[in-house]
Amino acid sequence: MYDLEKITKIIKDIEGYRKELDSYEIKEKQDLEDSKTIHAASMVCFSILNRLLDLGQEVLIKENQGMPDRYAEVFDDLAKAGIMNKEEAKEINKLINFRNILAHAYFNLEEKDIFKIVKNINLIDTFIEKIKKRVKK
Repeated sequence: MYDLEKITKIIKDIEGYRKELDSYEIKEKQDLEDSKTIHAASMVCFSILNRLLDLGQEVLIKENQGMPDRYAEVFDDLAKAGIMNKEEAKEINKLINFRNILAHAYFNLEEKDIFKIVKNINLIDTFIEKIKKRVKK
């Protein structure tokens, strides 16, 4: 059985971070020329992706799928369990790879990398909607 309170909190956090990221109005790479915007957008994206991993792990646990050893396996395991499709998992894993760079090699990221994350963060929307429907059952 799902912990609805926990899942609701995670999704609410993600949605709040998404609103904050949207408020930066990053429409093109040039919108990241200001260092404050770069750093703020980076950390908000990092927060979104961390909470997305929390959500994926929570679903895997509650679906008795076990806990993966690495973050890179969370969405592959969700796809194997039929909770999402393989293409969705592949695309989200690209974002998770950026999350790992944000966590471990932040100094290696450039504006173009942050812009790529911001531009593609909407890839998580389908997964979140699937989880909302799944936990309502």
